[in-house]
Amino acid sequence: MRKFTDKEKELIRDRLVENGRQLFSVHGLKKTSVTDLTKSAGIAQGSFYMFFPSKEELYLEILQLEEHAIRSRLLDLLISAEKLTRPLFKRFLRESFAVMETHPLIRQLYDNDSMETLFRGIPEEKLKEHFDSDSRFFIPIFELAQQRGVMIQAHPETIVSLLRSLVLLALQKRHIGEDKYEDTIELLIRLVADGLIAEKEETDD
Repeated sequence: MRKFTDKEKELIRDRLVENGRQLFSVHGLKKTSVTDLTKSAGIAQGSFYMFFPSKEELYLEILQLEEHAIRSRLLDLLISAEKLTRPLFKRFLRESFAVMETHPLIRQLYDNDSMETLFRGIPEEKLKEHFDSDSRFFIPIFELAQQRGVMIQAHPETIVSLLRSLVLLALQKRHIGEDKYEDTIELLIRLVADGLIAEKEETDD
């Protein structure tokens, strides 16, 4: 196995992440092999393990990068106005649904086959840390909203759990019914925003 310079290692790692993102998005975690990944990066199969312990570890790193970018975008939306209003929170929820409906890696995370493959290839503590990251990110935002009297006084972790459960309905379009899905989700968004955001604005929609 040839030795790589530090610069080569950096470039190869970047290629594995970028090409892995494309391969996992198209084929999923289970159907993407280490051979597929190394071939796309132009390295020998054995060289893969110089960079990642398993394809699941690569998948998780890509997922974390994607989720960080998504959370940053959602955070920018929440703090774009001086006050968290119901219209703004509804927009935040709609954006969250759009991510779940259109982002292949995020959708795959809740697919049974992908989840089982991920659980087999990643240490339990590392997975727990990943799944807890939503709470760590959003809880301080919701606590601040509660301190300002804008959000109801429920446990912030419960609010995060509620929103996660709501957004996961994006995976149930077929069961809800294609013809009823949009109206159902819009009504749920309105009910949740009206229930969580304490002050009604004149501009509410």
